[in-house]
Amino acid sequence: MERDTQQPHVLARAAIILEAIASAGAAGARLLDLAESTQLARPTVHRILGTLKEIGYVRQLENRRYLLDRRLGVLALAAPSPIDHISELQELAQDLADQLGDTVYMATRYFDGVYYLARAVGRFPIRAETVSVGDVLPLTMTYSGIAILSQLPEDQQEELLSRLHQNEHHQWTEIGTEEHEQVLRRALTQFRRDGYLYGSDYVIPGLSGAAILVPGAPGSPLVSLSVSAIHSRLPESREREILAALRSTARRVSRVFGGL
Repeated sequence: MERDTQQPHVLARAAIILEAIASAGAAGARLLDLAESTQLARPTVHRILGTLKEIGYVRQLENRRYLLDRRLGVLALAAPSPIDHISELQELAQDLADQLGDTVYMATRYFDGVYYLARAVGRFPIRAETVSVGDVLPLTMTYSGIAILSQLPEDQQEELLSRLHQNEHHQWTEIGTEEHEQVLRRALTQFRRDGYLYGSDYVIPGLSGAAILVPGAPGSPLVSLSVSAIHSRLPESREREILAALRSTARRVSRVFGGL
């Protein structure tokens, strides 16, 4: 009976460890790093890693760092993915960019970052092409990322904000990380209150943007839709128009995923 009651805890810890290894990237993660990032005891992490190695979800390099192994990749291939609909998503993003005239992005959460699924350019000649398709950036660095960050548990938000100095545009480093954190907290408050983000200087001084989340079923992947431009392109007078266009496209995206 005791074993059954402990099983969910073991599974949750294993999932946390796997996510931490994935976040470490191709270099792999040390046992010490995993214990610190997951806040689990080193013996616990070591024991779970041993089990994950046995079943083929994790492998250990000669330098003793850990990487995800191929068997876990097979499971991932069977999971629903927004990437399966990439051509449709690009078409929807382009329709929105043509309507608004500015650069549109579509992104999804990727561990502690945001993965860009689509980018479309509007007709306005001055463009805000700060991100490319396939880029993975910290959640604190883009409008789409902030939208997704606002949905995470508070402790995860605080952890990412505490690492802000490691992941910020150089313009903010020059201005000051403390001020940047205050700006991001205002952005998160706005999103939680209003259900959208609309404003200037949240990610890069001089850049304006708007972002919403694509409607989805509980537990489905978080997908965000955003537009970025110079200040003059996103004045307060356009807020209603831009949000209406974003929401209309978000509903279309949701239908592509079958309601996610």
